[in-house]
Amino acid sequence: MFCPDCRTRMKPILPPRCPGCGSELDGVLELCSKCMEFEKRPWDGAFALFNLHGPGQQLIHRFKYNNTPELARAFGGMAAEIIAERGVKIDVIVPVPLHWTRTFMRGYNQSMLVCGIISVRLGIPCRSLLSRRRRTRQQAKLNRQQRLENLSGAFALKKGVDCRKLSVLLVDDVFTTGTTLAAAAAVLREAGPEKLYVLSLGRR
Repeated sequence: MFCPDCRTRMKPILPPRCPGCGSELDGVLELCSKCMEFEKRPWDGAFALFNLHGPGQQLIHRFKYNNTPELARAFGGMAAEIIAERGVKIDVIVPVPLHWTRTFMRGYNQSMLVCGIISVRLGIPCRSLLSRRRRTRQQAKLNRQQRLENLSGAFALKKGVDCRKLSVLLVDDVFTTGTTLAAAAAVLREAGPEKLYVLSLGRR
């Protein structure tokens, strides 16, 4: 786990939190000012561990690009704490998939590793229910319209997936505009979950 000093420096997100992205509310409205700029989110609630600045941003960069899969244990532990603290019922945890070429080059899917830790800590099954149909450009380098076009048709439900009567948690590493999670969530909605929540490690 991260020590208390490091966790403080990572700028954890404190309540009240925005149900659209999991970040701190910055006004009197139900959603934060960033979420107000977008159409309604295709999920029922959101969790985020910390604001993506300073040490938190550096750690996620190391996790994704510097071959440090062991960070999944600390990130997953923090995520499990927040889910337990919020008291939300979750039946299955689903990672946002990477294209197989990116997984091959990186050596792992960071979201899948975090899901595995949450699963062990909370006793909730982790299932790979989505597939990545094509490789996409990195979202961080694109504007809003390019992000939408980049992810159009990128995700698909795996054969036989049925989430009726289930509460599903969809997990990704970074939440900037929410475009990746929205594209994956829209496809996952086709499986008919009763509730759909999203979790990101860092909120930009």
